[in-house]
Amino acid sequence: MTIKLITGVAVAALLCAGCDNGKKNGAADKAGTPASANAPAAPVPAPADPKEVMVTVGDKKLTRGELDAEVEKIINGQLANVPPEHRSKISKEEIEYAKTRMRRQIAETFVQKTVLLKEADAKKISVSDEEMKKQREDFMKNVSAHAAPGKKAKTFEEFAADYPLGKDRFMEEFKDKARIDKLIDQEVKDKIKVDPEALKAEYASIVSNITKRAQAPQPEKVQASHILIKTGNGKTDDAAKKEIDALHAQLKGLSGDALKAKFAEIAKEKSDCPSKAKGGDLGEFGHGQMVAEFDKAAFGLKVGALSEPVKTQFGWHLILKTKALPAKTPTAADVEKTVAEQKPKLADVENGMKERQFQQQLRAYIEGLQEKGNVTRPGFPQPPARPKKSIESKPVELKAAPKKAAPAPAQAKAATAKAAPAPAKAAK
Repeated sequence: MTIKLITGVAVAALLCAGCDNGKKNGAADKAGTPASANAPAAPVPAPADPKEVMVTVGDKKLTRGELDAEVEKIINGQLANVPPEHRSKISKEEIEYAKTRMRRQIAETFVQKTVLLKEADAKKISVSDEEMKKQREDFMKNVSAHAAPGKKAKTFEEFAADYPLGKDRFMEEFKDKARIDKLIDQEVKDKIKVDPEALKAEYASIVSNITKRAQAPQPEKVQASHILIKTGNGKTDDAAKKEIDALHAQLKGLSGDALKAKFAEIAKEKSDCPSKAKGGDLGEFGHGQMVAEFDKAAFGLKVGALSEPVKTQFGWHLILKTKALPAKTPTAADVEKTVAEQKPKLADVENGMKERQFQQQLRAYIEGLQEKGNVTRPGFPQPPARPKKSIESKPVELKAAPKKAAPAPAQAKAATAKAAPAPAKAAK
């Protein structure tokens, strides 16, 4: 149970739903007549009542009009930051999907914030100027940690000025979040204790699992780089083959370091695989991790050798084998070294156990506040139906690259992150 920042979700919700494929709403049928021309007119829904109560918490209410007004401000603010060439590809259905998701988020955040702030009032929780300064510093550390490489992070003032619901609302929410953080620290986090025997057992289990993995026989592996010329999206198999043959001709007479350097240069410029950023390097992989044709070619090459063009479901490849790692059974010394390198610190295991307890107890704490807070959801927004993707999904690459953990939406102490406040309507 968390209190989430809403504004960072809008663009992701829109773009993850897929972009319009360029067809107009009146797509023509085979006879040249718009497909919708002969369809029966859809019933026009009755206009929503802006005074309809969506959620109540005691004597606090969130109406449809208030909810929709916030959604419009957030969506419009986020769309303004989307480049025009991408914005034009977002369909009405995708925008409505994002709005419906956001309505649910804002409504749930309204409930959580209201019960937590009410409890903070009852406990006489306040924050000093020094505590607000610390909140601000933590917020900016989080912003800097997630800033795009080479791009200057926004200042606190810029965040406040750019907030879709206004600078004053940003500062109000930021102070509310500080009070909620302090309440949760006092009532939940500071009361968490880890049983010493449970900690020992958890640590022993982790080390045991690391040891078992380290003792497992290691299969044969290779390391290779590749250049991929994809087929599809207008490029025929013959065209891709001609392109890969031309690249092969540039590399065929080279060997050693000269071959490696030229291969990496061509991969960065011509390859259609994300591995181009690393000169085509795919890292180490074992049998079965690549598609069959690629697997057979890579394992069949000598180290330092260049393959002939290889055809797979993705297109045409050139493969350069850079390393061979034979199968082996780890020695006792190997196992000992691996365990020493991978076993965690006892303090980190304890912190992990505390975090799990914290999330469980926080969820129970908020649910308890909601039960005694007389919460009703007469018009709570229903889950949206995801719109159909309007563009083809990209084919899966040869090897799934390790995913970087995307920074989580900024959350209140419910997720322990010091970040921006949630823009749900504050309880007045």
